[in-house]
Amino acid sequence: MLNKALWLPLVLILAILSSCTKHEEVLIPGNVPPPDSTLSSIVIETYVNKAYISVLGRKPSDSEKAEGVTLLESSALSQASRESFIQTVLDKPEYYENLYKNYYTYLLVNFDTAQITQDIMLYQYFLTQPQYSQYIDRLNYEIARLETLRGVYPNLVAGNITVAQMHRIMIDNSFYDELNMGTENFVISSFEHFFSRYPTDAELAEANNIVDGLSGVLFFQIGTSKDDFLDILFGSEDYYGGQVKIVYNAYLFRQPTSEESALYSTYYKNTDDYKGLLKKVLTTDEYVGIN
Repeated sequence: MLNKALWLPLVLILAILSSCTKHEEVLIPGNVPPPDSTLSSIVIETYVNKAYISVLGRKPSDSEKAEGVTLLESSALSQASRESFIQTVLDKPEYYENLYKNYYTYLLVNFDTAQITQDIMLYQYFLTQPQYSQYIDRLNYEIARLETLRGVYPNLVAGNITVAQMHRIMIDNSFYDELNMGTENFVISSFEHFFSRYPTDAELAEANNIVDGLSGVLFFQIGTSKDDFLDILFGSEDYYGGQVKIVYNAYLFRQPTSEESALYSTYYKNTDDYKGLLKKVLTTDEYVGIN
């Protein structure tokens, strides 16, 4: 039988050991876990890489990556730091080069720009030949369109034309006409390229009339020529809404919501600032990767 002198200490020891097995939460004021800096660094580095690749078509150099990461980390990915970072990317010389190349591929199917100069020289030669005298006005018209097309890139870089004007020039030339022969094909391809949709039957009928030199009404605007059609097309709400769709699909891989479309198309139409539109999309939590 256990000695009573030993029994009481043993009971106390067992009680203490038993209490040690209980898990009680103790709240210590101000004891907040630190943020996961590793995760933040990964998000920021991914954001920097993605922005360079999607906007410029290349990865950032080591120094460009370091500068971008430092800028964003120093402000904890604030909206102001995102806008500043994206602006540095948009200010790179490759921005216009990549934009121009992408739209040339999209609208003119990798057309060889050297052909522009060759055709200009050919038309200029025709102007010197008596048998083409009846076509002088048409030849001069085509030469003027080709000269304008040839000047798209330097004028875009110099800020002499907007992205919308670049789009117009790229479909107002003989090469786009050859790719989309006939009035109906021209109208349909214009809608699909810039509105991301097919025209309604009524829109197609009215647009065909306008392009063919007849009177037509499109988007509540009256037109009687191909130039009128282009004016209406690139001044329409549908054009700016279509550009928002294209930007969302290119960078966020989805369609914009009706609210997003209304907000950003109104902004783009009012400012005609394509870089500003890109900046708004490329600084969202969704693009950054933290939503």
